Amino acid sequence: MGSEKPYQKLAEKIGTPSERIEKLWEVLCSEEEARLLLAMPGTMEELAEKTGRKPEETKPMVDLLFRKGVVFDREKEGVVTYSTARHLLQFHDATILWPEAPEGFLDQWQEFMDEEYPAIAQALAAMDLPAFTRVIPVEAPMEGGGSQILPIDNALKIVDDARSLAVTACTCRLTAKKCESPVEVCLQLNRAAEYTIKRGTGREVTKEEAKEIIKKSEEAGLVHVTDNRADNEHIICNCCPCCCIVLPLILKERKRVLLAPSRFLPEVDSDKCTLCQVCVEACPVDALSMDGGGADDKVAVVEDLCIGCGQCAYQCPEEAISLKEVRNPNFVPGAA
Repeated sequence: MGSEKPYQKLAEKIGTPSERIEKLWEVLCSEEEARLLLAMPGTMEELAEKTGRKPEETKPMVDLLFRKGVVFDREKEGVVTYSTARHLLQFHDATILWPEAPEGFLDQWQEFMDEEYPAIAQALAAMDLPAFTRVIPVEAPMEGGGSQILPIDNALKIVDDARSLAVTACTCRLTAKKCESPVEVCLQLNRAAEYTIKRGTGREVTKEEAKEIIKKSEEAGLVHVTDNRADNEHIICNCCPCCCIVLPLILKERKRVLLAPSRFLPEVDSDKCTLCQVCVEACPVDALSMDGGGADDKVAVVEDLCIGCGQCAYQCPEEAISLKEVRNPNFVPGAA
């Protein structure tokens, strides 16, 4: 394998040709390690052969790169295969949690996120790709008493069904530092939890602890975001509208992009509503507003912008807002 421009090749491999991404790779690995990464995927023996070294010489390099968040292992039928990051978001989330990252590494990441990521996100949004993640509502009043809430819509039920759980810092708030929202609230489920614990970039939590994290996140006004599929195997993120890699784009574009909404929309009971505007302030995407003017004032919902997070209903002091089901379960990929 040629040795020229290995960092450029790594940037291209994750679909992000960028000098800033190349510089991040340069911090993460030597040129020798970069060539090992470019030889992936493969077993330890295959990688050793590809790079001209012995397996016992290759293993310490792979272990170190695993710790840094640029190598992932997968076991199938007793055979372990190693691969590197597949795309920008995986590279982002894993490397930001590198425990031994040198000073300035997170600032380098945020410089990329401020200067280059917005254009990348807009280009992805323009492609109208299926959303990788979706919103699940916070615990809020439901129209009809909540019979529409299915396990795929319920953060607490997802936790109950998880085989293993861990929590990490929110990579977005860790780098952006634009608000005072809690940071250690990114829940990892099952395979993702096992990866986190093995790598040492988070801590294992019980189901009771995970539920407390969910409650704390709801009280902080954060949005639950999970995999956009019924068989959730990875995450429940708890996102803010200032640091998140998606919500600020929705605010800017005034349309839902890169994130599927929940199956619900808020419904305002005008008889209970006192026009206090707590819900307007609580909405993370500015989908609620006062409408009518004067004595005819009412809370209006921009339905094609609302992400169905339920924060308006959760925060309403008069319980004047409930969530109504507007999308059937088949809206979630893989749901029966």
